[in-house]
Amino acid sequence: MFKETLNSILNVEVYAIVGFFIFFTFFILVSINAWRMKKEEVDELSNLPFEDTMPETGKEITERTI
Repeated sequence: MFKETLNSILNVEVYAIVGFFIFFTFFILVSINAWRMKKEEVDELSNLPFEDTMPETGKEITERTI
């Protein structure tokens, strides 16, 4: 069923190639961004889950603010 449907679509292989290039480009851009990050920013982001205050306001996180 799927084979017949895919064979009836003209140039179906183009969709796979375009999808691969979109994924590959996004992966490369994210990798470059991660590689170029400053150590201070990496440390700040890595400690974010362990902080008890909200970064924007400085207020303590309680059950009601979540």
